[in-house]
Amino acid sequence: MLPASGAVGLLFSVILLSGVQPINGGEAGPAFLPETRHDFGIVRQGAKVMHGFLLQNRRETPLAIERLEFSRPGMTARFPAEIPAGGEGTIAVTWDTAQVWGKVESEAVAHLGDPARSHVALVLEALVRPGVEVLPYPAVFVSVFAGDSAERSLTIVNNDEQPLTITRVEAAGPHSTARLASVETGKLYHITVMVPAGIPPGRYRELVSVETDHPTRSRLTIPVNLFVKAEVYANPEAVDFGVVPLGQLERAPRLLQLLTQTVMVKKRQGQFAITEIASDLAFVTVKQTPAMSSGAFRLDFDLVP
Repeated sequence: MLPASGAVGLLFSVILLSGVQPINGGEAGPAFLPETRHDFGIVRQGAKVMHGFLLQNRRETPLAIERLEFSRPGMTARFPAEIPAGGEGTIAVTWDTAQVWGKVESEAVAHLGDPARSHVALVLEALVRPGVEVLPYPAVFVSVFAGDSAERSLTIVNNDEQPLTITRVEAAGPHSTARLASVETGKLYHITVMVPAGIPPGRYRELVSVETDHPTRSRLTIPVNLFVKAEVYANPEAVDFGVVPLGQLERAPRLLQLLTQTVMVKKRQGQFAITEIASDLAFVTVKQTPAMSSGAFRLDFDLVP
């Protein structure tokens, strides 16, 4: 039996896509840019990189650059307020990479005083590498059945020329331990997170703390996300619809189709049957797939208008 939850929230999210009219390189028009995208390649985290986008005014009147809007913090730009008729100017976009890492993109949208081409999307991309990097991802995710143990490994990479020393590794939680191994002294280390058998089913969030002699990254905090599963388990274990404005549903009933929430119910081995699904909320319906015995079931939760 799948137990009913005492309360189910309602979710409504709207994604409004407002078109930005890009000026592609090679496209003829009053305002012309040979390029609208630039890739910096590999960039050290914290570096400030800059690229100038050439804007040509093919109109017979001056072209105003009204303002720029940025998709990320740390971006600034220098540009002329106006480009004369038949002239050209440069939009120089500077990007401070201190707050980003990995393969990232940033966008600067230039607003032009040209009704035919009112917006220009300028894209910057880079592979930003910090001085000390945790790979493949700076977090640990462990999914294990109750009664089993598990291990997960991370690699700490020193991208600086100065050698890195790890002075301490500590697992801050009762359900995991951590072990350090040096692969290449000063450059490469492995950390193994171990989860012992016997942990009760449930979800646990813990931390692994790594202390180093790095001048700016003296302490690395690595989240440990642990999911200990029972023989029969549901994933996710809660259905949350968020908040739904009833007025919008009355005006557009089809929005209900976008609110369906899905839960998978699985067994470790073999087949089983769901004998009953009960809920104390009359406005929630549940569709079970398949209807017969199986090793896994899909439950789709919908709202009744």
